[in-house]
Amino acid sequence: MVVAVISIIASTILLNTSFHRPATELKKHAVNLSKTMQLLMQEAILEDRNFALSLIPKGYLVLEYDGQEWIQSSDKFLMKLQKEHDYSDELIIDNNIVKIEKKDKVEPHILMLSSGEMSVFEWNIEDRKNNLSVKLNSTMLGKITMEGPEESLL
Repeated sequence: MVVAVISIIASTILLNTSFHRPATELKKHAVNLSKTMQLLMQEAILEDRNFALSLIPKGYLVLEYDGQEWIQSSDKFLMKLQKEHDYSDELIIDNNIVKIEKKDKVEPHILMLSSGEMSVFEWNIEDRKNNLSVKLNSTMLGKITMEGPEESLL
């Protein structure tokens, strides 16, 4: 009887601490973003195409360079990579904060080029509701690192 009670209490604690925690969800979101950019980088190199992410309020778009301009990708697989989210984004490229707003013409922010290069950026993602943040950083050669999630200072 004692073993059964302890098992029930232990399973309840494990279920409550591992699912739907805001920090876990934020980390999962950041890891998915990182994997998406790495996938786009590999596709760019293998297919000799240039890709970019364009940040918009509450999400991002996958763009392709058609030889003249950046357009939103019509590839069904790439369109599935586009996700909406409830986090606040702050993107810093070349020590400048990128203004994230909906525009008529899409604008590339993070480039993933067929030469194997990527825009160097710092992407701060904040869950203001739960006072959490995570930071993604990149190198020119496409290495992406993550810091957080941690409580934000705001």
